Amino acid sequence: MAIVPAFVLLSIVGFVFYYSIPAIKFMGINFFTTFLWNPGIQSKPPEVVNGVLAPFGASFGILLFLLGTVVTSLLALLIAFPLSFLLALTIELYTPLRLKRGLISLVELFAGIPSVVYGLWGIVVLEPVLLNSVEPWMSANLSFIPGFSGEVYTGAGIIASGIILSIMIAPIITSVMVNSFDTAPEGIKRGIISLGATKWELGKYLITNYSRSSTYGGTLLGLGRALGETMAVLMVSGGLVNVYPGSIYSAINTMAAHIASYLDSAFFDSTGMNVAALAYLGLVLMGISLVVNIIGRKIAGRGVLRGYESD
Repeated sequence: MAIVPAFVLLSIVGFVFYYSIPAIKFMGINFFTTFLWNPGIQSKPPEVVNGVLAPFGASFGILLFLLGTVVTSLLALLIAFPLSFLLALTIELYTPLRLKRGLISLVELFAGIPSVVYGLWGIVVLEPVLLNSVEPWMSANLSFIPGFSGEVYTGAGIIASGIILSIMIAPIITSVMVNSFDTAPEGIKRGIISLGATKWELGKYLITNYSRSSTYGGTLLGLGRALGETMAVLMVSGGLVNVYPGSIYSAINTMAAHIASYLDSAFFDSTGMNVAALAYLGLVLMGISLVVNIIGRKIAGRGVLRGYESD
C-alpha cells in the first residue's frame, strides 16, 4: 500500500507523456519559444509535419501561458506572504489561548472552499471593484511605474487573478508559519522578550532566523498551489490568447486555465494533435508544479512538516 501513491503518480506522468508524444514531435523546441496557439483549419485536409499528422496551419506555443502563470503566481505571493505573516504573528503572539485554536481553524477553512466559489466571488464582487475604483486610480496615479500605464478593460485579468490566488494560498503559508512558531522553544521566546523586544520584533526574529527554512518551504508550497490552480483563474483571468498583455490591467491566461478552456474543442480535431498539444502543456505544468512542491516540502519538511525546527 505504501507504494500505491508513487505508482499512481508515475502512471499519470506516463499517461500524459504518451499522449504528448505527437505534439513533441510536431513542435519540438518551438513549443517553448513561441506564443501562437492555433488549432489549425479543420475544413482543410490535414498535413504531415515531422512525421506526424496535424491540422492544416496548426501551431502551438506556451510562452504566453507560461508568462501568465508566472506573473499571476508571483503577484499572489507578493500579496499573500505579508498577509500570512501578519495572520501568523497575530494568532501566535497576540491572540489569547482560548481564541487561538478557533482562529487557526477559521484560517484553514479558507483552504477548503471550492475554487469555483472564489471565481464566482471574483466575477460578482472583485472585478466590479477593480474596474470602477482600484484600476482607474492605479492608472491615474501609478503610471510612472513600467506596466502600470494603460487602458482599464473589464476588471478581469492579472490583478484579479493575483488577488484570488493570494486568498487561496494564504491559508497554506499561514498554517506553516503558525506551526513553525509553535515549535520554537519557549526559552528563546521569553529570552528575546526579557531583553526588551516587542512581540512584533519577536515575530520578525522568528521568521527571519529560527523559522526561516519553514517560511521558505511554506511559501513554495503556496506557490505550487498557485501554479496549478484552474477554475478560479479561468473565471477571472480574461482568457487572453495569442496577444501579449500590454499592462497590469490586461487580460491574461495561464497553463492550467488554458487546458480547461480548450479541452472540449480539442476533441473535434480528427488528427488528435490538439489533444496532444494540451497534454504536452499539462506535462510541462506537472513538471513545474512537482519541482516546486518537492523543493518546498524538502525545505519545510526539516521543520514544520515533521514537527520540529532544525535551524
